[in-house]
Amino acid sequence: MALDLKFGFKKPKVKVKQESLAMYNLCYRRAVSIGRAEYVRTEGRVALEESYRTDMLNFLVYLAYSDGVLSDDEIMYINEFFKMPYTAKDLSKYADRWDLKTEKIKERPPISLEPFVRSNVGPETGEISNQYYDLIMLYVTTFNYVGNDFISCNDEVTANEVAALSGYIMMLRENIDIIQGKIMSFMPTIEFKSGSKVKQEVVKYGYDDAEYSEPTYDEIQDLVSTDRERLDEKPHNFFFNSNRDVYTHNMPEASGTLDADITPSQEAESKDENKFIGNITEAEEAVSLEEMLSELNDLIGMLSVKKEVNNLVNLLKICKIRQEKGLEIPPTNNHLVFLGNPGTGKTTVARILAKIYHCLGVLSKGQLVEVDRSGLVAGYMGQTGIKVMEVVEKAKGGILFIDEAYALSTGQEGDFGKEAIDVLNKAMEDFRDDLIVIVAGYHDEMQDFLDANPGLRSRFNRTIEFPNYSASELITIMQNRAAKLDYAITDEAVEHIEEYFNEVLEYPPENFGNARSARNYLDNAINNQANRLVNMSDFSDDELTIISLADVEGLTLS
Repeated sequence: MALDLKFGFKKPKVKVKQESLAMYNLCYRRAVSIGRAEYVRTEGRVALEESYRTDMLNFLVYLAYSDGVLSDDEIMYINEFFKMPYTAKDLSKYADRWDLKTEKIKERPPISLEPFVRSNVGPETGEISNQYYDLIMLYVTTFNYVGNDFISCNDEVTANEVAALSGYIMMLRENIDIIQGKIMSFMPTIEFKSGSKVKQEVVKYGYDDAEYSEPTYDEIQDLVSTDRERLDEKPHNFFFNSNRDVYTHNMPEASGTLDADITPSQEAESKDENKFIGNITEAEEAVSLEEMLSELNDLIGMLSVKKEVNNLVNLLKICKIRQEKGLEIPPTNNHLVFLGNPGTGKTTVARILAKIYHCLGVLSKGQLVEVDRSGLVAGYMGQTGIKVMEVVEKAKGGILFIDEAYALSTGQEGDFGKEAIDVLNKAMEDFRDDLIVIVAGYHDEMQDFLDANPGLRSRFNRTIEFPNYSASELITIMQNRAAKLDYAITDEAVEHIEEYFNEVLEYPPENFGNARSARNYLDNAINNQANRLVNMSDFSDDELTIISLADVEGLTLS
């Protein structure tokens, strides 16, 4: 390899994806935009763009050590990303100083996160294409996208790295919820004009608007090169000053010398980069994927399910990146078993997964086709195979979701359920490149189904368990549904419902349907309210929207 005369070491063989740099630079621009208001608000204690840069470095160093080893490829990636000649000694010393080699980093959310959440008050101008999306989505997507690129920079992606990335993104989302809960009212750092792009409140804080004017769409086409040049105009070796209690930038000082006038190398201005400018399709895809993941993570409860799905998605993303880099893809099997009682969200998660798989390019269409035994088994010999293949044809390009799949294996001798299983088993192999099958049902009964054909267990080697909802989660489901229907449940009624739900959930009835039962409970309460109001001689408009204690007393949860 040729020596890089500026840095004095070999040119890196590791390439940072231009999409990763673009998303990082977009987020950095937003940090600059809202950072001045944060600087004023905190009386100079937070320089947001530098805090953001530090948070990204801390994140990558944490991922690097998540498998216990800092590899040469990871060092090269960090150096190319930040344009710094760090050595293994530099990064190890830095990681020890800020405790980045352990899970303790998840106890300290990024300094830059809260300002982004606080400033998320409307459409955002950090477009990747000509569309808008909010600051929170941009922030989380950037960490997720860069993290996936980073852990795939060498020849091996370990389970620890995938788990570390997934856990960090979950930590971000959890802290976003905490921050949003604390913020009841705040003054936005950005004001908006209807039908126009965002205008910063620079006049309000006395800053020169000319220096930080928002870019036009044409200017964004030069995003990669202009932002990298601007970042390299000055060194970023800032430190935490304990005397002033100012968090500016705690990036480690490299042991080598660094030219302050570094510009992008010829290699960075390659054809790949020119092809990327103005056509950031992968970054747009990442935002779309983040929307789907947000939809998943916004579901009530199901923490274990969300963790499993996020781990699965991260694995698929890494496989895709490895394929793009010409690396071997680890064997994956996308067919799934969903175990759980009725009403625990299995169908809802399957529908979101279909969209996620489509965003990742695993499925060509992303539709969900839902069937049960009756949709697969015919009443006469020779017809079941035809019926199964008709359903498979509809599901190709998406997910075939078979609810209560165990019913296929519980028929009498001569039943055609086993024929359906055999045909399905072969179809899963024949169309594995563009068809995913999810089978769902009760835990014990599904074991009988998986034993019905010798090849089924090898087809379904990943299982996700859906726990029952807690009483508080069921009440939240009821309250959300009530709000959509313009009803409100009184505190007195909620207290009664929670006490009753807790009693029922100790020994759930055989036909207990979780969220389905909670919705039915609300529907019955609405009927009770209607009967109560009709018998009243006069009632106010407000009473039309109130579910009271009288409306829920005596109701049962089934």
